[in-house]
Amino acid sequence: MAQVLKTHWMNTLGYAGLIPFLGLAVLTGVFSGTETASALAQYNLIYALCIVSFLGAVHWGLAISLLNQEQPAYLAGLDQAAFETRSFIWGVTPSLLAWLAGSFSPPEYTLWILAVILAFVWRVDQRMLKPMKAFEQYLKLRNHLTLGAIAGLLLTACFA
Repeated sequence: MAQVLKTHWMNTLGYAGLIPFLGLAVLTGVFSGTETASALAQYNLIYALCIVSFLGAVHWGLAISLLNQEQPAYLAGLDQAAFETRSFIWGVTPSLLAWLAGSFSPPEYTLWILAVILAFVWRVDQRMLKPMKAFEQYLKLRNHLTLGAIAGLLLTACFA
């Protein structure tokens, strides 16, 4: 029961976060070929930019939470300096990738690029966080959420 309570809000809010991705994809399909579809696709794009930035922030939160511990449990096999460097640098990388995609890619390709960025961020997070047993539930959830987000973006791109 304790594990259910610990992950309740993570799961509830995580899965609720798929509603914009999938809902906007469906609505874009309903209004396909119209200005409304273009606007809905833009909303999904903006939401994806926010989510990609959020995913990087997880690493900043992790590094900050371990800064002042006497004996931090760096379970990824790194010393404190290497762990903090890796976490802080990777923590800003998804935001920068999203910004580059949103600012400099042609609009008709940005949803596709963001789907690729989500897959890339998922892969890096799997490699970085998997050695840390504390992230097991988070990574399991991320598998579902990333798949749903990518599906929503790709469907939106097809219908936009």
